[in-house]
Amino acid sequence: NSYDAVLLAVGAWTSTKMGVKGEDNKNVFGGIDFLRKVALGEEIVAGKDIAIVGGGNTAMDACRTAVRLGAENVYCIYRRTRAEMPAEEIEIKEAEEEGVIFKFLTNPDEIVSAADGSIDYVRLQKMELGEPDSRRRPVPIEGAMEEIKVSSLIMALGQTLNPEGLDGVELTKKGTISADETTFRTNIENVFAVGDATNKGAGIAIAAI
Repeated sequence: NSYDAVLLAVGAWTSTKMGVKGEDNKNVFGGIDFLRKVALGEEIVAGKDIAIVGGGNTAMDACRTAVRLGAENVYCIYRRTRAEMPAEEIEIKEAEEEGVIFKFLTNPDEIVSAADGSIDYVRLQKMELGEPDSRRRPVPIEGAMEEIKVSSLIMALGQTLNPEGLDGVELTKKGTISADETTFRTNIENVFAVGDATNKGAGIAIAAI
């Protein structure tokens, strides 16, 4: 078929990985993948002790969803403090009210598997805030570790584009589609791109709209 123009509005459906040892464990889920499975009614064996990594709205959504799935202990692991969390204040407050345990100034160092392939525990690197930049950068405290038992771990660190099938379309260094902010043009004539798949990547729904 022949078309005058093509608009790419494919969104950002791939969960960002963290790159820590043990992340390939079968009980490690991406934040958006976890929420999608729940929304579609797919069976999820998440267990009683669930940890969520991240401090944005998706992380809060995952924390509160884990509570609703019947988890006894839901941990939110965030490498900065509450004041730096990008999530909306109401989301954080309601997660606190629902019993989410916040582990501020910690960051996963390793996900340790048990003999049966499940998660045994996650080792956390304790952090401190360094000198202010645009935000105060979290710095590891040498030798300061903590271990928490978890049955599953959810990486809610953001979402990115899956570029499969977009051969020839120019991507940014972040792996998103490079599109003009005003005209939405890509590097290919009469191919346009909009939304979470482009430029800065995933944001709030109204910005994509």
